[in-house]
Amino acid sequence: ARAAKAMNGDLQVKAMEARVGVDTEDVFDDEFWSSQDAIVNALDNVQARLYVDSRCVWFAKPLLESGTLGTKANVQVVLPHLTQSYGDSQDPPEESIPLCTLKHFPHAIEHTIEWSRDLFEQLFV
Repeated sequence: ARAAKAMNGDLQVKAMEARVGVDTEDVFDDEFWSSQDAIVNALDNVQARLYVDSRCVWFAKPLLESGTLGTKANVQVVLPHLTQSYGDSQDPPEESIPLCTLKHFPHAIEHTIEWSRDLFEQLFV
């Protein structure tokens, strides 16, 4: 956010680190989506990307969709009524668990198993 503001002092950026989805609609509510001019995201999983895309389609907000998974990267510009939305195409299934999910938002049993394996390796290998 600091680098973007250095390029354009009029830009209003609020960097957020919160899980995005149905379970956080108290944070990302209708007022949040309606108040945005555009959405720029950098999400680490397809489920969150599809959720944000669906909200941008519903509220007709431009979306700069970007994210990584290991060494793979994705960038897509989505403009309401002009381009395909992110959800119009299908990503291949994720073969590994994104690092950000493991470190910040583990929500499935596979995440806790992978987290514990990683911790075990750090401590004992």
